[in-house]
Amino acid sequence: MLKEKLLGTWKLASFTGTDEDGVTVDIMGEDATGFICYAQDGWVSVEILRAGRPRYAVPDTELGTDEQTLAAARGMFAYAGRFTIDEDNQIVYHDLEFSLIPNWIGSRQKRYIHFEPDDAALLLTADPVRIGKDGKRRRTALRWVRG
Repeated sequence: MLKEKLLGTWKLASFTGTDEDGVTVDIMGEDATGFICYAQDGWVSVEILRAGRPRYAVPDTELGTDEQTLAAARGMFAYAGRFTIDEDNQIVYHDLEFSLIPNWIGSRQKRYIHFEPDDAALLLTADPVRIGKDGKRRRTALRWVRG
């Protein structure tokens, strides 16, 4: 079953987006880190961090300057919620209850599932969305390996 293959924690290997002209960019930079975790009880959690985010001048959750807080938020992507699987079409749906992006709370995120040979890596792709500072529509691809 597809669910059994997805379960567990996967570490981010790459997060790219390809635009309509075929140009591919690293959405969160080449050295982005993160993980996705699919739990047996039907929950999914995703956290992705841009490398080199500046540290707060004062090491406290509430004492970063406005600029430091903005840089921290812009350098992170995170959400969690329930997931369901469409086995026939090799799709996983993430129904979000939490998200760094407020507009995504309550949304359903559709991801196409592809496994590399021997299930060495998981590739989740999505339909084109506007992503990146230039606002171009891109088809995203997140490659995950076992953590």
